[in-house]
Amino acid sequence: MIKLIVSDLDGTLLDHSKKVSSRELAALKKVKEAGMMLCLASGRMNIEMQMVLEEIGHRAYSVSQNGAFIHLEDGTFMKSQHFQPKLAYQLYQLLKGFDLVKLVCSGEANYITHLTPASDEVQSRTFQPFIIKEDMEQSLEGDFAVCKFSMFGEIETLLKLKALLEEKLGDQLELFISDKDCLDIMPRSVSKGSSLLVLMEKLGLKPEEVACFGDSFNDVSMFGITPHSFAMKGAHPEVKQKAIYHVDSVAEAIGHVFAYNEKFALEQKGSTAL
Repeated sequence: MIKLIVSDLDGTLLDHSKKVSSRELAALKKVKEAGMMLCLASGRMNIEMQMVLEEIGHRAYSVSQNGAFIHLEDGTFMKSQHFQPKLAYQLYQLLKGFDLVKLVCSGEANYITHLTPASDEVQSRTFQPFIIKEDMEQSLEGDFAVCKFSMFGEIETLLKLKALLEEKLGDQLELFISDKDCLDIMPRSVSKGSSLLVLMEKLGLKPEEVACFGDSFNDVSMFGITPHSFAMKGAHPEVKQKAIYHVDSVAEAIGHVFAYNEKFALEQKGSTAL
């Protein structure tokens, strides 16, 4: 029986206006009434995810910043993982040569050296304003804690950067095209999937007791964990290849979960009767 639902936010639970539709709200209400656990897994910060939870009136576990942070259902911090300072500084040197919006992310904020029209557009998609940090390079030489770098721009430029990073630092990084114009850069072995495994162990859950919903490459690591993986139909074809099911919405995926649990309960009842 599925006991935990894990959902990505952007492109999955959230619409283009950063809102949860009435259809999804109704489905999530059924999840809550059924006593099932919910986890949000996103590249966003935990504080942004808590704002979404407040909107939907739900308590949930949180895997934020692409797996860099885990928070429990009551909001309690569980685990985090940051870049080693030397690697963060080395990485930043490689980023400098690319004309991109460069966000340096901690657990609490997204930092940028200066604002531009391009960064204003990216900022409009977030829940929290960027913090200007003109001395970024010097800070990275020190002890400035960084969990993620997010690069925004033309996909051709992002792919060139991705290839360079794979060549220079490939064995030390995780690289995800997490949106049509975004490359997320994480420390090696940090992903939504790796953090979900940690959370599952804490909750005592088996892979077949978890269902995952997503739409992007940073969700693929979760898809490989469970036989109940759902990709949105608008996802990239390579992402959809990694999921078992393709759905139009979170509400549709939740419908599949309830149907599976009902079938499971009937089979259990039948085996008990025998």
